[in-house]
Amino acid sequence: MYKIYFKQAIAMLKQNKFISIITIAGTALAIMMIMVLIVSESIKNISVAPEINRDRTMYIRGEIKEQKKNKGRQSNGNISYQVYKDYLSEMKSPELISIQADAWNKSQVTTSEDLMERMPFELKSTDANFWKIMSFSFTQGSSFSEEDFKSGLKKAVVTEKTAKALYGNQDALGKTIHIDFKPYTIVGIVKDVSQIFQYASTDIYIPYTSRSAYEQGSFQILFLAKSKKDFDSIVEEVRAAERKYNATDEEWSLTLLGPYSHAVHKMTNSLKDPDIKGNIRKIVFVLAILLIIPAINLSSFSLSRIKRRTEEIGIRKAFGAKKYVILMQVLYENLITSLIGGIIGLIFSFAVVMWLKKWLLDIGEDSSIPVETLVSFPVFLAVFLVCLILNLLSAGIPAYRASKVNIVDSLNRNNL
Repeated sequence: MYKIYFKQAIAMLKQNKFISIITIAGTALAIMMIMVLIVSESIKNISVAPEINRDRTMYIRGEIKEQKKNKGRQSNGNISYQVYKDYLSEMKSPELISIQADAWNKSQVTTSEDLMERMPFELKSTDANFWKIMSFSFTQGSSFSEEDFKSGLKKAVVTEKTAKALYGNQDALGKTIHIDFKPYTIVGIVKDVSQIFQYASTDIYIPYTSRSAYEQGSFQILFLAKSKKDFDSIVEEVRAAERKYNATDEEWSLTLLGPYSHAVHKMTNSLKDPDIKGNIRKIVFVLAILLIIPAINLSSFSLSRIKRRTEEIGIRKAFGAKKYVILMQVLYENLITSLIGGIIGLIFSFAVVMWLKKWLLDIGEDSSIPVETLVSFPVFLAVFLVCLILNLLSAGIPAYRASKVNIVDSLNRNNL
């Protein structure tokens, strides 16, 4: 039966080419706008290498300290090392805890072969747990070990792009580079990482213990939960750490912003608690507008196509066709059109995301977007659901009216 409906839908598209083109184009445009938002959010939140554990990772956005007597206030977008070391490093709920620091400015790097030519690179100082939370593709060598980290050895992992910039086609593994005039040995080379992976992307990775005065620094902190069920336990343990700090420090009271899940963490860049409900309301409102307005316009085309078939509908009802059968057929045929427009709209949405990636994703023009973040099951499921909803909104009322018209009026093309 559905094969017959499908063939009939294709035949209808061929018979009314102008209306079909307008309908498909309108559907594609509507779905493109919606999918640009959905694909952008998917890219920000989907768990793919190297950030394969986004769905299990929690983050603290920063810390706020207030003087208990003078009401002075300090805010920091990271966590001070002493707060981490004294109050957070021994937490029991997380499976792993990792901290990292990105240099404010690019570090000057030279090779042992040419100490005069300095090249700027982004630098990430981190720990051994970082390599357990992330999943990098090593082309040569390996990461620095737990022993290297604890000993503060000056070892570095670089990306392929960095290795090529430093040594051209020569083998960079085992070579010595000078980072801000300090010698580091390259122990591993990884494939380049896109800037969409905020916590994994950089040019050079080193142990933070190899840097001088790291105890006075501030860091980003990541908690890897055993499962999402442990999120509440991690939050409670962080709140307990706050209470412990505030009970022991006579001068300052501490407020830690978080920990938040990856999706919540990505909702804002400010040192404020994200307005989760407010953000959800905004997204729902925008999606509703992008669905309802095109649906109203497309419904007129659906009604026009159904009017051409009133005699057919009347004859089918005269031979005993049920109202719900006619309703389902019209919706099914319109869904075919919606899916064609949906596929075209999805392809266009990929192009728009690539074109506007700096604005939508806050990444550089030269940064790539991995295919696996674009093409995923959630994205295809979203396309199908959007097509289904748009189909119900644009064709539901005309289809219902067609199923309700009596036989005589259908044969006379009246009252539709």
